[in-house]
Amino acid sequence: MTNTKSLNYDIIERLFKDSVCLTYYPLHSVSAWLYSKELQKDFENKHNLSFSRVCSKSSKMWQRRYNVDFHYFSDGTLIHCCGVVSGDDEKLDKIKKILEIRGWAIKRVYSPQTQIEFFYYSEYLRYISEKALVKYTYTDDLYMEKLPGKEDFVAECFANGNVLLNASKDGKIPSQSRDVMALFADGRYYVVKHDQSPEGIRIDNQITHIRTDYLSSYYYSEEETIPQDYMDALYKEAEKYDWYATKEETDRRLHTHITVDELKKMNKYVDSLFADRTCLTVVNPNMDDFMFKHPDRQQYAVFSDGLVVAVDLDENNKLFVKALKKAFPKLKFYFEKVPDYYIRQLYRRLPVFQKSATSIYIEMLKQKARQLKRITKLTHVEALETVAKISGWKNWRSVKIDNEVDARQLIDEEKRRKEMIGIKKEYKRYLQQNS
Repeated sequence: MTNTKSLNYDIIERLFKDSVCLTYYPLHSVSAWLYSKELQKDFENKHNLSFSRVCSKSSKMWQRRYNVDFHYFSDGTLIHCCGVVSGDDEKLDKIKKILEIRGWAIKRVYSPQTQIEFFYYSEYLRYISEKALVKYTYTDDLYMEKLPGKEDFVAECFANGNVLLNASKDGKIPSQSRDVMALFADGRYYVVKHDQSPEGIRIDNQITHIRTDYLSSYYYSEEETIPQDYMDALYKEAEKYDWYATKEETDRRLHTHITVDELKKMNKYVDSLFADRTCLTVVNPNMDDFMFKHPDRQQYAVFSDGLVVAVDLDENNKLFVKALKKAFPKLKFYFEKVPDYYIRQLYRRLPVFQKSATSIYIEMLKQKARQLKRITKLTHVEALETVAKISGWKNWRSVKIDNEVDARQLIDEEKRRKEMIGIKKEYKRYLQQNS
């Protein structure tokens, strides 16, 4: 491998003349993306398919369209802009690992040596992307093919020692991502097509959240959509490898400060809490004292038999006990103190045992839409869209909540709207604002 210091546009022109750029994103322009959708639609109709894939004759790794860090040519040339900025060493290691797993030998490298050169190389990489899009014109370059059979697809993904990072014990990606995405060490990145939550709302927000918080500098390929059964098959295959992370191990990533024994103890305790009782603070209780209203803020949970699990609150806190008695007048309270991470785990796992705050909020909006439909001539779909906008969302598809804490706050807002305004006045105000 030759480390070459200087790069210029003449070298790039020769690279395009004598070899192929394997790492550009062929659907970068809107016209190319629309063209691919038409190709896909016609292909699936012709072959009676639910799934197919868009392919490129030239590009073999569809790198992300934004912030491209490297390009690789078929003659073994790697051009990148890593190694100058702090933290780029890890990024460069990932790039080399991707090329190694794909079987792409690095014969020569062009990279910046100074901070000033870094900006030149950023321009070079952008120029390579744009030139590739011109040379490999999408109308000639793109084509359609059937998605391989499930077994062949899984074998292809795990070839050459490829690792499914979401299932790796050393991975940095949260375990909840397994329901919707799969990220491989060679840059392959798959998400589930038409995957839905129990409320029927698409979970694009979950994918966006994980991608933003965990994968911003971790993945390099654009996503490809696959069926849910293909995704399940990937994780089933991953269980055969010793790098596969168990549920206990992935849970532990969320609680890195505790031991495995403590994690087992905590989960056993949470299981016992929901064995013969339900949590009443899945929504914020009706308390006059705002200080104790939010269980996430004060770190407590109230159960149907009067059990109060809390971090710092107990029967000696007269104000809290008074507020509890007003909110739950029929209960006789008794207290158990736990560490703060027990409370977080309790609410994190609550949706496994009973209806979550997210589910309750979605159902509140649906009930509101049914009320609106009864007093207007709107269709069901129109009522849902209108209720979403009334409640502060762009449309019904955008009604997505990332966590239970936010859902509890939204439920409070809906309760206040119902008490202070009511659906009739809300709808009238909405019509006036949009007239």
